[in-house]
Amino acid sequence: MNRAAWIAQQRGRKAVLYVVRVYTAGEAFYKVGVTYNISARWSRITTLYRWRTLARYSSWDAGSVFDLEQRLHRGFAHLSYTPSSAFAGHTECYTDAAPILKALPRETFFLKLATDI
Repeated sequence: MNRAAWIAQQRGRKAVLYVVRVYTAGEAFYKVGVTYNISARWSRITTLYRWRTLARYSSWDAGSVFDLEQRLHRGFAHLSYTPSSAFAGHTECYTDAAPILKALPRETFFLKLATDI
């Protein structure tokens, strides 16, 4: 989705960039994405994987959230991971979250024990 389409889709809602740990008994990786509701976004994927939110950055400026996501995807392409089961957003997955978490803005909300990944 391009920037203009993302902004239009938000319809004035607060935009959220998230980092989640995605896992099964035999696989674990990290996903960076944008949405307005993390739980609703991931409710469609729970049949394939379990997940846990590590960090979330939210803003009323949907364009800045989109831009941040794009910078993270470009900056951490070397950590790219391909999940064994495809899902919407499967191309935005990574092998390691620590450097991504360090690159997030100061205003980011990190969940308790988010560093225990």
